Amino acid sequence: MNKLTGYLGTYASPESLGIYRFSLDLKDGSLSRPELYYNAPDCKYLSLDGTMLAAPEKRGGLAGVCLLDISAKEPVLIGEAFHETAPACYVTQDCGHLYTANYHEGSVLVYDRSPEGIKLAKRIHIAPKAGCHQILLYDHYMLVPCLLLDSVKIYDCDRDYSLVGELTFPRGTGPRHGIFDPFHHRLFLVSELSNQVFLYQAGETDPREVYPILPQGAVYRDPPASAAVRLSPDGRFLYVSTRFADLITVYSIDGSGLHQIQQAGCGGVHPRDIILTPDGRYLLSVNRTRGGLVCFGLDPESGRILGLCSRVPAPEAVSVVLA
Repeated sequence: MNKLTGYLGTYASPESLGIYRFSLDLKDGSLSRPELYYNAPDCKYLSLDGTMLAAPEKRGGLAGVCLLDISAKEPVLIGEAFHETAPACYVTQDCGHLYTANYHEGSVLVYDRSPEGIKLAKRIHIAPKAGCHQILLYDHYMLVPCLLLDSVKIYDCDRDYSLVGELTFPRGTGPRHGIFDPFHHRLFLVSELSNQVFLYQAGETDPREVYPILPQGAVYRDPPASAAVRLSPDGRFLYVSTRFADLITVYSIDGSGLHQIQQAGCGGVHPRDIILTPDGRYLLSVNRTRGGLVCFGLDPESGRILGLCSRVPAPEAVSVVLA
């Protein structure tokens, strides 16, 4: 396979109207210009499970979520539901469910997912303005980073999503996004406000280590805000994007923890999301404010970011997935 198809989620603006589709040439890292694929405002986060693409959306003053089948040339709407006052900031899927996290409402919605569509199954109220920013599924647990509560709530999916635990952080930490290693032995959690990586052993509530993302004493015009966290396909390297510092930080991973090996520019301004290709040879950075969608070469052996391969316009793009 010489090309991958990618999809971009965007904030609503006159220049960004929904979900965009592009291609990535794996021979040289060149990107095609994104084209509008699905017209719906505020499809700002994307989740791809096989051929099922899910995204928040807003229509006629209503906010909700849509599920698309992308197996054909044009998207097929499988279902949509509107149960929120503002679009969710995160969506994810598993074999039978679809989940959304709503930053403003402070809630998580669980939908039953089937070939016939989606149906609301559970609404979990956490707290007004909790800043719910992600949903991590692990075994029969659901972890929800709550940025404005400085906590990660832990729910048991097998017990009707009962709250069974919590990871707590110092005030002003702002836990945002996390990722498990391929074996689900370790969790790497990134904080938006304190710009740190917290390393947890699975099943433990206290971090094994806490790693700074930015250089000590560095001064920025606006407070930096770390955003996306991704693992290399082989699980040997961790990548973190930081807005307002406009950096991508690279860590190597071994038995002792993380070791920062590189900080590189994101190729633009406001890197809201990043993603690696399955072969570990390219990294895409989605720069919301300026710079658009950027492709960098990667050295799969060292994990280091190499030169810029390609750049295309992508106004207000804030999420990316590859098919």
